[in-house]
Amino acid sequence: MKTGAADGAVAAMRASFNSKNVGSMASEAKKMLASAKSGGFMVSEEAAQPIIDVLTEMTDRVDRLSHELSFVSSQAPTLGSHDYGQRVAEHQYEAFWGGDGSAVQVLKQLRNVLEDASNALNIAKKKYQESEAGATNTFGGRI
Repeated sequence: MKTGAADGAVAAMRASFNSKNVGSMASEAKKMLASAKSGGFMVSEEAAQPIIDVLTEMTDRVDRLSHELSFVSSQAPTLGSHDYGQRVAEHQYEAFWGGDGSAVQVLKQLRNVLEDASNALNIAKKKYQESEAGATNTFGGRI
């Protein structure tokens, strides 16, 4: 990935996945996880597995993008030693690594959202299976 392409990817990601939006998604994913842990919802394997598969694929994509971004951003752009070139290089560094709202931070937050959602569905799926097993035992297999 070339630096120009990486800059474009960062700009696009910032437009749609800013820290506020991902923070909101993280909050909802945490609520979903807490609800699943408390038995607030259950889901069959048939309903959950396709979603879990997509979440896993998205997590893999985020991991690949994080790796590519780390590689590209670890090299300072060669923009010359003049003041403007140095300021642009500094701006690029901040866009990639500059704390809240930076591409690296947003990707980390997004990965956590995907993990929490996947964990919630796995827990809800397990609770559904336990519920079905309990019902089968209660009714002696007559359901």
